[in-house]
Amino acid sequence: MTWRVSTLAGVAATLVALLLQDFIRETWQIRTLPERVMEWLLLFIPLDLFERGLAQFGANAKELALDATFIGMALALVIIGTVLMRAGWPSWRILGIGVVLWLLTMAVVMPITGAGFFATDLLIDPLLTNLAYLLVFLGYATVLACVRVLSLQPRSIQTLPSQERRALLGGLFATFAAFAAARIAGRNGGLVASNLPQAIAPTAVQPATATPEAAAAPMSADSSTAVTPVPLETSPTPTLEPLPNPPAPRQLARNQDGALTAAGRPKGQLAQPITSNDDFYVVTKNAVADPNVDVATWRLVIDGEVNQPVQVDYRTLLALPAVEITKTLECISNFTAACNLTTFGCDLLSTAQWKGARLSDVLALAGGLKSTVQGLAFLSTDEFSAGLPPEIVDDPEALVVYEMNGQPLPREHGFPARLLVPGRYGMKNPKWLAGIRAMTQDYAGWYEQRNWNKDGIVKTMARIDVPADGATLPAGDQQIAGIAYAGDRGIQMVEFSTDDSRTWQMAQMIEPMSDKDTMVRWQGSFSLGSGDTAVLVVRATDGTGTVQTDEFVLPQPDGASGRHSITVHAA
Repeated sequence: MTWRVSTLAGVAATLVALLLQDFIRETWQIRTLPERVMEWLLLFIPLDLFERGLAQFGANAKELALDATFIGMALALVIIGTVLMRAGWPSWRILGIGVVLWLLTMAVVMPITGAGFFATDLLIDPLLTNLAYLLVFLGYATVLACVRVLSLQPRSIQTLPSQERRALLGGLFATFAAFAAARIAGRNGGLVASNLPQAIAPTAVQPATATPEAAAAPMSADSSTAVTPVPLETSPTPTLEPLPNPPAPRQLARNQDGALTAAGRPKGQLAQPITSNDDFYVVTKNAVADPNVDVATWRLVIDGEVNQPVQVDYRTLLALPAVEITKTLECISNFTAACNLTTFGCDLLSTAQWKGARLSDVLALAGGLKSTVQGLAFLSTDEFSAGLPPEIVDDPEALVVYEMNGQPLPREHGFPARLLVPGRYGMKNPKWLAGIRAMTQDYAGWYEQRNWNKDGIVKTMARIDVPADGATLPAGDQQIAGIAYAGDRGIQMVEFSTDDSRTWQMAQMIEPMSDKDTMVRWQGSFSLGSGDTAVLVVRATDGTGTVQTDEFVLPQPDGASGRHSITVHAA
């Protein structure tokens, strides 16, 4: 077979493999190999290099990297196919190479990219994952086998050598069999079909609470209030309300690092106390798409060092006592100063009203934590994870939420459910929650594996929203306003300077904190003479009396610090 024909065969087989990868991604949400490899490679990028790229390009940072990974995989498959065709290997050997590529993927690539040996560590069904990748590589090899057979120029399939005929028919049959088996395994949308018993909510559900003031019950191993899980034996009654559908997902600009979209705040305008869902900032690691979870088949698996491992469905979660809070979320990549260094400014921070069940009540469905627990792992459908200490269970504002601003949780914010914990950056509030695992040691989550801070405690920040940086203002009295945030430590006071930090004036709070873990809005006034230039600076003091530092630090690995300053001019 000529090099030209061999290369064309390799290209055709590679296109089929890439199309099949897209198919399994869209159909069963099984991530493509380039996605997996790209995230694995990010483990080796120094944090300072990562942050410089993020600061300079924002959501477009290294936008060609994922494409380069796809191209790299495509070139490898083209080369393999070309060499096989040129070598004149029989069809059965070519099909064997397809199986070898599948075995290498499941036994080598999957473990090093965090999926475990043959994908056994995934929340996506390992059987489905194995079948889906087998479909990809059998499809690739079968195309090569077809070209091999055609190169023999048979008059009909009956005139083929028996070995070639059996190999070709076997490849076609195996490919369609893998597809059929994957369809059957993927009937539940790809999520793990856990064998754990189905949890049921307490029979006497208390009325929904409006605030989380009352502390959660202790989660001791011998708690008398723990609910014993039993298999679900009765069918849902016809009177049950239909399960909700989330709003249509927002269109996000994505690259190999996922998506990063700042809060929708016009320049020079004071942030609203509550951010609408459409304007709430979005950060996701997913380069291609976020999980699209079917609420009817969603399960929250609670296992590990709990007294009665269970799985919790959506209706059971809704049946738990509901708690509503107002909470601010801030991404650890948010800048607190030098906002002009980033495309997203200092706007990876938003506030919403949330509704959900206390984490303590959710874990009570599993009988509570054992006394041996040293860490909690929160696992997401998209393979994101976060590690937290067991003490968070006792916080009445640690919630598993399912509503945001009075609507079902939007897909980009974690539908059907996400975790919210007070006082920590967004990386500790995982979306698309699908598993809680109690462990006898600390757990290093997705960010910690990439050398970010393991605690994720929010630093104190303040921001000037009004006036805009670089604004030219009329001479006379001026208004200054903005926001401040310190997690669940709260804000004690905000001060601003109009002379580049030489003197300070007390700002007024526009409204009190609505909950313990929310930002505050502040305002003040100053005068600007004709032709003057003023450098405005703001600083906040948190609820412990600690003044915000003026040391400028980039976000990696502990979160940014520094005081926000702007320059304005008088006409």
